[in-house]
Amino acid sequence: MRFRWAIGVALFLLLLSSYGVASLFKDGERRRGAAYLIAWLFPGAGHFVMGKWAKGLFFLGLLGGLWLAGLWIVGFKSVDWDENPFYFVGQYGSGLTMLGSQVLFPAKSFPREGLHLSWYDPGLLYVCCAGLLNLVVMLNLIEVKAPAAKPAAPPAPEKPAA
Repeated sequence: MRFRWAIGVALFLLLLSSYGVASLFKDGERRRGAAYLIAWLFPGAGHFVMGKWAKGLFFLGLLGGLWLAGLWIVGFKSVDWDENPFYFVGQYGSGLTMLGSQVLFPAKSFPREGLHLSWYDPGLLYVCCAGLLNLVVMLNLIEVKAPAAKPAAPPAPEKPAA
């Protein structure tokens, strides 16, 4: 069990250290840094923080749908390290979805009843791809600009005294 979490923490720290992500936590960039961390926890939420609601909803629907479809295929059971290390590591790309599946659903996935065994790998692949694509979406946040604050209205000109 400890080994699983060590893999997740190591991957997350590796991701943070790459692409100059540490610069996101400097003064003036804290909003973007918070959005980056929130995006790992909940796919699409980082774009909400940056004010990009349409993108956030798109990514939430796409990645959430992909994750749910994969879990549906494997009978709502999480991917286990012993079962498939590649898919297990790939699901670490989306924080709470991965943590939720590890906590809520028992390990050792198997195709749901009524589906042929050939659906097993695609189901695991969907869960893995949802995590890996979330990492790409997180990297998109590095270049997303926060909406500019609206400038204050200029003061009204004073009327000359008569």
